[in-house]
Amino acid sequence: MTRLSTALHNDLQLLKMLRDELALKAHLLKAEAKAEWETLEIKSAELKAHVMRAEVAADHAKRDAEAAITLLVDTVKTGYASIRSALKS
Repeated sequence: MTRLSTALHNDLQLLKMLRDELALKAHLLKAEAKAEWETLEIKSAELKAHVMRAEVAADHAKRDAEAAITLLVDTVKTGYASIRSALKS
């Protein structure tokens, strides 16, 4: 084997080793990314569930607050009307 063919052979072997190393790292990275994706999908589903529960709770709280405000407004109106009526007498 000539010096050039030996160097070329060595370079090709080195490139093959580098390629194999990168292929392995890419495969591992893909596996890590997939695992991370699956974890995030679970967390995303949990987030959606929490948001839905919060929206339901907020809707109930809004209705309760509106009812309480309406009752308070009616009470104040009635009180003012009573005072106005008393002052007219």
